[in-house]
Order: sequence, then C-alpha cells, then structure tokens
Amino acid sequence: MSSLRSELEARIQVWAKTHFPQLGPGPWVRPCADPRHGHFQTHLPMVAAKQTGANPRELATRLAQECPPPPDWSTPEVAGSGFVNFRVNPEAVGKAVEKLRQDPKLGIPHTPQPETIVVDFSSPNIAKAMHVGHIRSTLLGDSLSRLLSRIGHKVIRINHLGDWGTQFGKLLLAYRSAGRPPLDPDRSIQQLEEFYKKGHEEAESDPIKMDAARAELAALQSGEAERLKDWQHFCQRSGEHFHQIYRRLGVTFDLEKGESSYHDELPGIVEELLHLKIATISQGAAVVQNPVISEEPFLIRKSDGAFLYGTTDLAALRSRLRDLHADRIIYVTDGRQQLHF
Repeated sequence: MSSLRSELEARIQVWAKTHFPQLGPGPWVRPCADPRHGHFQTHLPMVAAKQTGANPRELATRLAQECPPPPDWSTPEVAGSGFVNFRVNPEAVGKAVEKLRQDPKLGIPHTPQPETIVVDFSSPNIAKAMHVGHIRSTLLGDSLSRLLSRIGHKVIRINHLGDWGTQFGKLLLAYRSAGRPPLDPDRSIQQLEEFYKKGHEEAESDPIKMDAARAELAALQSGEAERLKDWQHFCQRSGEHFHQIYRRLGVTFDLEKGESSYHDELPGIVEELLHLKIATISQGAAVVQNPVISEEPFLIRKSDGAFLYGTTDLAALRSRLRDLHADRIIYVTDGRQQLHF
C-alpha cells in the first residue's frame, strides 16, 4: 500500500523522467523542515537547473503547474530559490487512514526476500532473579521479533538460559549442606540466591569449602544422579519464576535452550577450530586471535581444560546455522557484551 509521500514521489518522478531523463530516479520528496511551509517538499528544480543551466525558480513554477499533487491536496507553492512545497489536506489524511484501517496488513508491505531470522533475547540465569538488563532485552527482543514477523520473515525466538557453570558448584554446596530443603514456589528464586550467596562466601573464605564446591560441580558435570536431580529442580523453579514475568509481558519463545544443552559439543568445537587452524594453542590454552584487537584473544578452552562462555556461544551459533538454517541472527544483549559478540 502506498503512502501519501510515495504517491507524491511517484508523480514527481514521472514528471522528472519526462522532462529531465538524464537525472537519476530520486528520491525527490522529503518532509518540510518547517511545517509552517507545508508537509512535503521537492528540490528537483534545483538539481535540474544545476545540470541544464536553467533558472531553478522558473523550473519550480513549471513543476507546480504541470505536476498536480494527489487528490485532496492543496495547490503547490514555489518557495525560495527553487523549492516546491506541498500540503496535505485533512480530507486526504482521512482517506489514507481509512484505507489503512481496512487493510489487514495496516499498509505494511512484506519483504520481497523473506529470511529465517533467529532473535536471541532475555537469557536470564538459573537461580538468579532477572535484573533490569534482562527485562530490557526481553522487551526489545520481543518488539524486534514482532516487527520482523509482521513484514514476512520467519522469526525464531530463542531464550538462551544460563543454566551451567562454576556457580552451580557453590550453589549445590550450600543447598546440600542445608539438607536439600524443598523450595517454596512463591520465593524459590530468593531462596536460591541466598544459598548461592552463602556457598560463595564460604568457598571464597575457606579453601576446603572451595574444594568441596569444585567436587560438587564435578559430580554434576559427570551426571551424578542426585546432583543432577537438584540442578533440574533449580531449573524448574527458576523457569516457573521467569514465565510468570513473561506471561505478564505477553512474551513467548519458540525455543528455550540452556547452555547445558551444548555441553557435549564443546570438545568437538575446539578440536574443529584447531584442525582448521582458526584457533591455536597459547600457553596451554586454545585461543582465537583477533586480527583487529590483538590484545584481546578469544579464549575457547582454558589451560586446565575448562570451556568458557564463548565456547558455548560458538556451539549455539553452529546449531542455529546448521539445524535452524538461520540467515541472520540478532543478539539483544547488554552493550558491554559488544566485544564478545
């Protein structure tokens, strides 16, 4: 569906092509800088005069007389040294609004080249309350997804959950030391945060407790049944809390995948990058050197064999390209992660 501006643009382009075929296709219409002079303005006479040596104001007068605006517009006015100003009457605006109202698509054209677009947003951490950054990402990501869907793209909304990492060793340490108490559905996140805080403080102040936290993490990562059950309980309670917020916001996802779902792929990711000579070994660690920012190598495996957040993101990226056939991926995240992505 054409807009008021595009209708005027089409008429002026026809006039320009008829009288000045050597000129390009424009665009020739722009909003008036000062609304007191009109709604739209064309500078075509100025451009044509510069190429032909004609008087720009005379060309502006010709255009105003020979190129009438769409129906229900005011008579064009010549201004300055060669501008033509156009004003839209209320009748034309009313008809345009009614035309939009009757269009199921509200006049929004579909893209001629639809893509499969993954939008990665929200991404809260298990056992932690959402903060304002998560809410901002959630709202922006949802808005982008709606807009892209509206114009015809296939949008896959992904919630990439932070459900894996060293923090779970400290959380399990405190939780299990407390006797694995049941979590209250109404305040499970607060309880989990309290357990983590306690486990973190104990581990940081006591080397024996730190070793115990590492042992808890190792047991979880090896799939020990009881630790795995506790971790799944943390994920379930956290998910219930997150979805209460999403329901209030009217936000939905097509796919929710935690970092843990890529855990088994990480060794292969590193080996493949080393084989392709994209990554190299430096001081025992696997890194990808950045040719632009040489002082910021991208670490994908630590010297002790541990994998990092970035390694998981590479596995997620490969999955989205290989399995979801994404043409484009949009990460809606904190600006401080710009270098990372």
